[in-house]
Amino acid sequence: MKLSSCRIQLLLASWTAYYSLAFTPIPPRSLVTVSALQKAPLHRLQSSEDDDNEDDEPLSDELSKLIGKRASISRSSTATPTPTFDDDLDVFDDDPDAAAIYSDREGMDMFEMPELKFQRPESDDDEDAPAEKKVEDGPIDYQADYDDENDFHVPNRIGFDTVAWGDVDLGFKVGKKLKKKEVNQGKFIVGDLKRSYKKLMDSGITLAVTSEHYGLSSKKPNFTSERILARASKDYEPLVASTMASPLKSFKKGTGPRLTRFSIVKAIEASVERLGVDSIDVYQVPSRTALPPNTLVDALNTALDQGLIQGVGVTDMGKDSMERFNKKLAKRGDGEYTLTSNRFEFSLVNRKAFKSGLIGACKANGVVPIAANPLGGGLASGAYTATNPSGGVVSTSQPFDFKTLDKWGALHNALGAVRDKVKKRIELENQQLNDRRSRYGGSSINTDFTTTQIAINYVVAKGCVPIPSIKNKKEAEELIGCLGWSLTADEVRILDNAADMSEQGL
Repeated sequence: MKLSSCRIQLLLASWTAYYSLAFTPIPPRSLVTVSALQKAPLHRLQSSEDDDNEDDEPLSDELSKLIGKRASISRSSTATPTPTFDDDLDVFDDDPDAAAIYSDREGMDMFEMPELKFQRPESDDDEDAPAEKKVEDGPIDYQADYDDENDFHVPNRIGFDTVAWGDVDLGFKVGKKLKKKEVNQGKFIVGDLKRSYKKLMDSGITLAVTSEHYGLSSKKPNFTSERILARASKDYEPLVASTMASPLKSFKKGTGPRLTRFSIVKAIEASVERLGVDSIDVYQVPSRTALPPNTLVDALNTALDQGLIQGVGVTDMGKDSMERFNKKLAKRGDGEYTLTSNRFEFSLVNRKAFKSGLIGACKANGVVPIAANPLGGGLASGAYTATNPSGGVVSTSQPFDFKTLDKWGALHNALGAVRDKVKKRIELENQQLNDRRSRYGGSSINTDFTTTQIAINYVVAKGCVPIPSIKNKKEAEELIGCLGWSLTADEVRILDNAADMSEQGL
């Protein structure tokens, strides 16, 4: 049978294709699928019912899975991601409706965060982890694991008093600049206070203590302590403890009588407005008022119920009175409210609160002891001594006479000795301390110690929260230098013994 030339050419082409397929090595299956996946465009790999090439071989199961996975990755990379709790929560500021996604979910941390902003951060699960804790995008809290008396956790167990803010009698000046002479005299302006405040907040000292009568001597409503604190707090959220004026101070300063429950609530509302906050963390009332105790307690419970304040504190209240007041507060509030803090003077030159058992009573009753005037006006810190009666400040008068300075000579000598002792100890430990601090992004631990820092950490060692008055950058930096280290029991004992000797005139 004769074959046409066209059929012969077709037959030869078929034999050639057969032998080419028969003798060409076939690579492993996995290489075929990966190679095909890498080289083929995605739109060619995706199957479709409308594909023009209906005669193509069906894809293998493994290749189909890889194609599907790649398509899934491609879709997820181009689609708008759904906000999660691992994302920046600021997304809800841009799209308020996004929060509705989680409206029907329960048990999420975002919606179960405590209302009280002063609760300490959670500690690490690792028992060997260092005690300090760095809050996300925040400063280090070296006392995060401190066994608090109650829910009112003060970061680093140190705060500061704004008693001098706006007070012209204590060196405040209204204006934008100071002359060199005024600086040497210890004068300060609002700018100094704002810079000091920023440094303290950034470093983890966030408790600010103020009062409705602080700074009224300036005779300018915008330059009282509460007003200045509000202006400084625009970029920060401090813990605020404000104080109601005593009847005598209220009368002298003209802040109005405090004779009824209504007048007290109004006074609290006024402080809230001046501070520019929704609620005051702790509102402190003096131990002696012209009000019956029940009326005072009723007013404070009303303020708590209305959310004007988060906690109640007292000032200069003895242990017996404190316990009675605490019981009244709890009784009127059906056990929901208890006393938060008690502020009183305590320093190396005034240890009555420790010797009387007041500090111990505070801890036994779950009350935070806050130490006012922890430097004793400079006498407890060695700022004023018999050899330096002026404290290095240009002034027409000296705060302490020579007899008083000479009496505390033994303590001043001990402060210097303990400072040197701490310096040597910390220098040996500093590498370890810095390693711990670097884990949280902090700077080096202070080793250039001052007797002021020794006096402040003595108060911390006794279980109190010291609140020294801060009015300039230098004082703020010195207070920040108290963080990250503490006194040993032996060093505290040396200071106590020296204070005993000074009190006895030895």
